[in-house]
Amino acid sequence: MTKKKRKNKKSGRVVRKTNTATKQTTIVHKSTTAQNKTNNGGIFSKLISVFIKDHKDNNGGHPHVIVDNIDNKYVSVGLTTQRYKGKSPRAGKNYSLKNNPLNEKADPTYMRRQAVVDDKEKYYKPRTGKMDKEDYKKAKEYGEKAKQKYLDEKGQKK
Repeated sequence: MTKKKRKNKKSGRVVRKTNTATKQTTIVHKSTTAQNKTNNGGIFSKLISVFIKDHKDNNGGHPHVIVDNIDNKYVSVGLTTQRYKGKSPRAGKNYSLKNNPLNEKADPTYMRRQAVVDDKEKYYKPRTGKMDKEDYKKAKEYGEKAKQKYLDEKGQKK
């Protein structure tokens, strides 16, 4: 049987484990920062706080991660629980996320591969979530494509 004695320090938590059979004490330094704690196999330091709003569309509304602003519009990427874009696997796959930014039990969560540039008035129900760095990087990539397409179309109208 082991006894545990804990002592808080500025640099982290010191845990002393004593094995009563051998009378040996081992000291283990554990950091209390969120960067070193693990959750579901991932590391909290890999998570980025993101801004999420629902986007009004023909189907009522779906959650979108806001990636960027341009003019009076948001550049956003939609979130879904569907693996495929349409009804058929031939329609294309959605990007699988490592964790759910909405912090809900609905697993797995996917991100649409095409971003949307739309008026800020069409977004409602603001909230925050956490997204993996790699997933956010991919969302920014999709957002940049949509933003460039919007700018190209805007330049052609002039």
